[in-house]
Amino acid sequence: MSPFLARLMGCAVLLATLTSMFIYHSNPVSAASQTGRHTLPSRAITTLKRYKSTQETSKQKQLQLSISLNLRNRAGLDALIAAQNDPKSPSYHHYLTPQQFTAEFGPTPATVESVVSYLKGQGLTVTSVATNNMLVNAAGSVATVEKAFGVTLNDYQVNGRVVYAPASDPTIPDTLSNTILNIEGLDNLVLYHHAAIKQQSRQATGPGKGYTPTELRTAYDMNELMNNGGTGAGQTTALFELDGYNPSDVSTYLDYYHLGAPKYSNVLVDDATNTPGDGAVEVELDMEVLSALAPDATQKVYIGPNTVPGVNDTYNKIVTDNLAKVVSISWGICELNSGDAELTTLDNIFAQGAAQGQAFFSASGDSGAYDCRDGSTLAVDSPSDDPYVVGVGGTNLQLQSNGTYGSESAWSNQTYGEGGGGGISAHFTRPAYQAGPNLTNLNRETPDVSADADPQTGYSIYCTTTDTICAQGWGVVGGTSAAAPLWAALATDVNEYLSKQGKPGLGGASASLYALYNTPQTYSAYHDITSGNNLYYQATSGYDNASGIGTPDAWNIARDLLTLAPGGDHGSTQLLQNPGFDNGSQSWTEHASGAYEIVDTTQAHAGDTSADLCGYATCNDSIGQTVTLPANTAKVVLSYWVYVSSQATGRNCTDALTTRLRTSNGTTITTSQKLCNTQASGWNQYTFDVTQALARYAGKRVEVDFHGTTTSSTATAFFVDDVALTATHS
Repeated sequence: MSPFLARLMGCAVLLATLTSMFIYHSNPVSAASQTGRHTLPSRAITTLKRYKSTQETSKQKQLQLSISLNLRNRAGLDALIAAQNDPKSPSYHHYLTPQQFTAEFGPTPATVESVVSYLKGQGLTVTSVATNNMLVNAAGSVATVEKAFGVTLNDYQVNGRVVYAPASDPTIPDTLSNTILNIEGLDNLVLYHHAAIKQQSRQATGPGKGYTPTELRTAYDMNELMNNGGTGAGQTTALFELDGYNPSDVSTYLDYYHLGAPKYSNVLVDDATNTPGDGAVEVELDMEVLSALAPDATQKVYIGPNTVPGVNDTYNKIVTDNLAKVVSISWGICELNSGDAELTTLDNIFAQGAAQGQAFFSASGDSGAYDCRDGSTLAVDSPSDDPYVVGVGGTNLQLQSNGTYGSESAWSNQTYGEGGGGGISAHFTRPAYQAGPNLTNLNRETPDVSADADPQTGYSIYCTTTDTICAQGWGVVGGTSAAAPLWAALATDVNEYLSKQGKPGLGGASASLYALYNTPQTYSAYHDITSGNNLYYQATSGYDNASGIGTPDAWNIARDLLTLAPGGDHGSTQLLQNPGFDNGSQSWTEHASGAYEIVDTTQAHAGDTSADLCGYATCNDSIGQTVTLPANTAKVVLSYWVYVSSQATGRNCTDALTTRLRTSNGTTITTSQKLCNTQASGWNQYTFDVTQALARYAGKRVEVDFHGTTTSSTATAFFVDDVALTATHS
């Protein structure tokens, strides 16, 4: 293969981005001038003067339309969802059935009948009405459609493709103006392009050199979760797809990695078939990543047509079936190209899912901050922009030599215009749950979370479909299309774990994930990504538009979520002040034998500062903080992050960092840990249950102390950051 062709295969974007190409044509006669008619603004009417119609569309051509209807009491629905996510509300995690939703918020049967009556009266055939009454599908000739909606459809030549579109905004009778929200199918301007990045990973061990299930589980701390009843058993996860797949490819992957028998079945929407096409690599990627990390979950693969009506019907089918509490989405479209009415249509569908306790994890796009792919217009991806969807961004994941977590940075490749999607929505306002440090824009911000997506640190995948990406079987695939099913798998495992603890699951997920970000937790739920960018937005401490609130520590997330549920450990308190040293040495007492300032910016886990002990010969440094344990303390957990950097050679422990809990007069209560120069590595988190050691000290003052020492001949630096001493009240 020529280098040019090889790069051509690799420069595309794995998010099966539903990239839109819009062609607009002006018409001197405004449809709004028609008496008694209401205009529905269409995304397809902003004029692109360089395109001229070649002819009127054939009047005999048959069209498939999707007419979306407005919900009842949308404000009440939003209030209900907020209450369902509020642990103090009696409605907390009390979700609706599809039937309850339709009865309370769906269009009424009388409303639907008024629309059906109009369509039939115009000569259109009503082919289906969704069970939630939100979508009415109809079919008819171009001539019939033009008469029904007051438009003329024209053909255009666009980049070698013949497309059709109306020359003016469609109109409906004024009597239906509060009923009909959107009409899709009047044009075929939206092209859903699939492209995938296949690269050679430089460090992973899979047969195609991509990260294996074991490496992904280890990196994101999923092993303990899976060992404690979080493998997806008893859970159903839906995959939203717009193409088919080859079952034998998935079976090969499952067999090679010993993931058990296939547990998937198809749900075909609008006469779609499971026929692998150019997007098959996307479907197989989703299924294989989900199988790798939630091997015991049942997968429902929803496959719909690659059209806007097909997209709407497929999402609506997932919601009205309500079989899956977690949904993975790796297909998207530039928000600016979607159109306000279509964005609202999807938002209505996702809102129903949220009210039913369904969580949607959607890839945020692979064109960085420029989702429309023009390299200059800042834009985000739909549906990851929706407030009822968790947008998943991308990182570059580096593992240590032993396969454990090393570091991550926001993913971007300036040369090829690739990177994790993220930015500010032009349509949605920022939801109430999306709060906390760095979240100040009035509009919705994406992504929410992130995971590995850089094709240079991609996933081991097997596919042999006709897609050029899959030509050789085993290979490496990257993109936020891999990060989305990773998070969906994690959520599936967490739901099983919480269920076994007698606690409610994630529900819509967004509110719970941000609650972990905004309140001190016993365990660090996220890796805060503070380096890299997504072609425009820079990663920084806390939330940012390059990586969201961070990447997951699955076991910590699961354990932290136990405290958010009613009946959980709501009395948990982080006792330490300034735990990340962001305010220098405030609240800490430090001593450095070399007379250095211990808190500095040399190496930080999160934020800009950490405690830097030693780093020079004959060091005797310490930093500590004294707190009072609550009198009703039932449990105490100590956790912190450490980075060891050493010039020492050999296997002897010549330099050490000792972590101690001491009384207020300096007497050691317990030594939690001793780290040596021989354990030099990147950032690692350590967590200790010190309840028994501190059992006699409830109501008394105790000190958390870090003490570093080095010999006269070596220099080892011990960096400590993000310390937590969390007491749970009885």
